[in-house]
Amino acid sequence: MKIHILGTVNGQVNEGMRNVATHISRCYEENHVVVYSGLKQIGSILRNSLSADVTMIFARANKMVYWMTRFVEILCKNVWFVCVQRPDDDFQHLCEMRPLHCNYLAISKADVDQVPCATGYTKFMFEVGINLKKFRPVNAENRRQLKIQYGIDPDKLLAVHVGHCSKGRGLEDFAHLDEQRFERLVIASGMFEDENTVKFLEENGVRIHKGYLEHVEEIYQMADVYVFPTKSNEFVISIPLSVMEALACGTPAVGYQSFVNLQDISCVKGAIACIDSVEELCEAACIQAQSKQEASLLTNALTWDDTATQVLQMMESEKK
Repeated sequence: MKIHILGTVNGQVNEGMRNVATHISRCYEENHVVVYSGLKQIGSILRNSLSADVTMIFARANKMVYWMTRFVEILCKNVWFVCVQRPDDDFQHLCEMRPLHCNYLAISKADVDQVPCATGYTKFMFEVGINLKKFRPVNAENRRQLKIQYGIDPDKLLAVHVGHCSKGRGLEDFAHLDEQRFERLVIASGMFEDENTVKFLEENGVRIHKGYLEHVEEIYQMADVYVFPTKSNEFVISIPLSVMEALACGTPAVGYQSFVNLQDISCVKGAIACIDSVEELCEAACIQAQSKQEASLLTNALTWDDTATQVLQMMESEKK
């Protein structure tokens, strides 16, 4: 099968949508012909859509992407739109006026519930995978050595977040963690950076590492607790991969009740503590840190190969 991947895939996994797209497309490269087009590469989109058996669109569902998909559906009769977060209002409105001739793949039912499908097309749910060979726990001595290696006080609890220093992610909440008890570390991709957020964190003594970190698994492995302070999926993908990666490394998490999709992550009971307000964060993080394990806290986790196979079976069942 010739599979056309349309999106911002560049071989890196430093952003949620790109993470999903990169892992799935790499799996397909083993047994299929995979071609790529960027969102603005009109010539490539034209050529690849015409020649492909299937076109998969990995992009935020917004107005521009709606019209691009209208163009692609003329060229390729088997189009799949991958949604990893709720579509923009403009996309939703345009689909209500004229539904796209494509099937949808989503990681959360709520993201596509209200998106109308054209006759003959449907919506499928899939589960995100994880690299279980990379994201795995280490023992207490290795955790201590990692802290020393990264310049972290090994006698303090370490609270971390991996993602972006962007507006709306709630990273300011790290200032509520008692610096006498916690080392506080944010690993920021460097993308979508909000200078006010960075300034606030630095002024409050929160460590920030900017840029892609190849061995990001070491951050999760040495952490005592993972803090996911985002309160709305407007700013992140609907199933946060960083929370899953932390849990896979035996690191318990703290998040907010308002981010309801945390409940969709299959994990050991109590591995994710959901709080109502930032005033509860410090105490909850201290309690969660006591549950750090030398075994994965995920249950029924899929590998990316599992996810890619699951998606491929769906696409093959709907060939036009």
